[in-house]
Amino acid sequence: METITKSSLNDCSNPSLDLNYPSFIAFFNDRNAKPNSTAVLEFQRTLTNVGDESSTYRASVTPINGLKVTVEPDVLVFKAKYEKKSFKLSVEGPRQLNEAVSFGYLTWEDSGRRHVVRSPIVATSYKIEK
Repeated sequence: METITKSSLNDCSNPSLDLNYPSFIAFFNDRNAKPNSTAVLEFQRTLTNVGDESSTYRASVTPINGLKVTVEPDVLVFKAKYEKKSFKLSVEGPRQLNEAVSFGYLTWEDSGRRHVVRSPIVATSYKIEK
């Protein structure tokens, strides 16, 4: 557990699905939701520049039907190799998704089009059983 979380704290009483993995899963499964009510799920991620010292990456999102996906900031400017930058991905949609599973992608591409990083985004109405 310490290897994955980079922490010696092993308190699992409040689990998080927001590890710094290059993928995202958004649960829209509020079975008691009022009609037309929405939720916004946010994910924080940190990227490390392993390319050239000076690199600029732009985000683009493959749409997911019925959901609004945004990235802030949508441009990351690195000035040094191994420099770290953080961003937030937000997924907005109905509290109870109609589809069981929907897919999209977040893509970061450098200005020279030499490096492309593509991360899957999954939205689901499945319920996590404890």
